[in-house]
Amino acid sequence: MLGNQKRQDDTQFYFVGGGIGNLTAAAYLLRDCGFEGKNIHIIEALPVAGGSNDAAGNAEHGYVQRGERMLNWQTYENLWDIYSSIPSLNKPGMSVTDEIHSFSVENPCYARARFLDETGEIMPCDSYGLSPAELKQLIALWKAEESDLDDVTIADWFDEDFFKTIFWHSYRATFAFQPWSSVMEFRRYTLRFFHLIIRLTNCRGVTLTPYNQYGSLILPVMKVLEDAGVDFVYDTAVTDMDFADGDGITVTGLHTLCRGKEGYIAIRKQDKVVATLGCMTDSAKFGSLDTPAGFDASAYPMSAQLWKNIAGKKEGLGNPDKFFGKPEESAWETFSCTFHGTTFMDWMEKYTHNKTGEGLSSTFVESPWYMEIRDPKVPFFKGQTDDTTFLWMCAFNSGAKGRFVQKSEYDCTGREILEEILCSLPMDEETRQKCRDEVASAIPCSMPWIDAQFQPRALGDRPAVVPEGSTNFGFTGQFCEIPEDVVFTEEYSVRSGRMAVYQLLGMKKDVAPVKPIRFDVRVIAAAAAAYLK
Repeated sequence: MLGNQKRQDDTQFYFVGGGIGNLTAAAYLLRDCGFEGKNIHIIEALPVAGGSNDAAGNAEHGYVQRGERMLNWQTYENLWDIYSSIPSLNKPGMSVTDEIHSFSVENPCYARARFLDETGEIMPCDSYGLSPAELKQLIALWKAEESDLDDVTIADWFDEDFFKTIFWHSYRATFAFQPWSSVMEFRRYTLRFFHLIIRLTNCRGVTLTPYNQYGSLILPVMKVLEDAGVDFVYDTAVTDMDFADGDGITVTGLHTLCRGKEGYIAIRKQDKVVATLGCMTDSAKFGSLDTPAGFDASAYPMSAQLWKNIAGKKEGLGNPDKFFGKPEESAWETFSCTFHGTTFMDWMEKYTHNKTGEGLSSTFVESPWYMEIRDPKVPFFKGQTDDTTFLWMCAFNSGAKGRFVQKSEYDCTGREILEEILCSLPMDEETRQKCRDEVASAIPCSMPWIDAQFQPRALGDRPAVVPEGSTNFGFTGQFCEIPEDVVFTEEYSVRSGRMAVYQLLGMKKDVAPVKPIRFDVRVIAAAAAAYLK
């Protein structure tokens, strides 16, 4: 993957965090910037790279993943660019981009049971249900300047009835917005994904990966980096940074902590540092079949603590308290369930008229937990066989008492969470019992900061990818600022990494711009028809 031009200097690149933003940024250094792997260092607090793109387990003990992401072919401009240079691990001669596109064409999404009501019945969603007043509020939001939306929530902007519409359910279920989320970010989403307006109710337009994102995105880029000799430093957290005195932002050293032992990395004038700001899956806690995950946000998350430490030293480094100050608003829980059998998936196929994986997800919009379930196509994990199936669920209101178990999801064991799901569906008791009997593992995972990137913010709360006055320091991830683009996406991380390395090295190469899809007259016409329906 190394480009034709090899750098002649001894510049070292230090990445703080091993998430997809930094991994792909390292790949850009190899491909476009002439770097050798030995001069690239990735420092990760966990014993494995991948950041929030995790997935692990086996058929015997069960599978687990904290989160699940959806991709989009039309708008993930930089992700498709870098992965077009990453060879597929499964399809010899194909890039990862080509592999994903081919898989998605062969396995298109079409949800026939997108939303379920209080009894588990499939809800009609042939109209977004926006009133003239609500449509007027939406248009006013599009016309607004971001400078007028500082610290404004979605609930501040729209009336109460808006949150009962199919339009709201479509955005909440697809992208994980809450009524108290930033309306500035909501505005960006409605414009960035304007072309999906006619597809959100059935999930058409979602691009699927052949396996979970760890297997389909992280492992292939890891192989490229490891083969190139990139230096991975695991079980090591960067806890603070030193800066040169005076004006400007120049990192001179990194304070580290590895298994309780403090360390220090001196940064020379020519070296570069790129840090991932914050982590949405930080402080995650796991439960089991018979143990609740619980909820603990008593401590500031480790990744955000680094941000807090450096933000007090230099201007222009943002405000982490805006995002990591209200865990009761940013938290929710996910659930990974492995069955030794196919009863649940067989029943879902008959009920939803979707093949397993085809419908992407079904959301119980009237559930106290606001549950969303997904049953991905087998194999979703490497080595998974047809008789071992996997169910994933997220609940955006995990602190509420369930309708059937009468506990918050945080207080529920995996067995109890599955019971809430089974009883929420119009399933006969014999089938429910067969599902219970086939459970191999049921793992809840609580995450206090999973929605932190959506918290209400003001301009300036997120620092620029390369802050003004920086000589050797940049940011990646969901908490730096990229105009017009939207957080909680793989594209945002990849775009920030590409921007960081190009800017810090003074490269004149272009980063793929945000496509102006919302100005396409065909898209506008289709959206207008959908809104007025």
